[in-house]
Amino acid sequence: MSGQSYDELMAKIAELQHQAEAVRRAELDAVITDVKAKIKKYNLSAADIGLTGLAARRSARPAAAAKIKIAPGKYRNPATGEIKEVGAAGRKPAWLSSMDAAELAAARVG
Repeated sequence: MSGQSYDELMAKIAELQHQAEAVRRAELDAVITDVKAKIKKYNLSAADIGLTGLAARRSARPAAAAKIKIAPGKYRNPATGEIKEVGAAGRKPAWLSSMDAAELAAARVG
């Protein structure tokens, strides 16, 4: 292989990481100066570039599809005629979960 020991290679890695961090810091100063100049030139705000904070990002997300809540009670399977008692907790049968609000109302027994 390379003829170098594991410890020698790890020392080289640590040195290269140190050098990389120094170069990154030097480049970062130039990048920050450039970005500040462009923000000033184009009169940009944090909202213009999407840095408005967590609350604004949450409200910008599309709302999840509204789930139809299945009330506890008895429901009749339209395919088999079976009556299923459904509690407030637990997994609902697939045939019941796939119904829309009108179908749920029609399937409800008593």
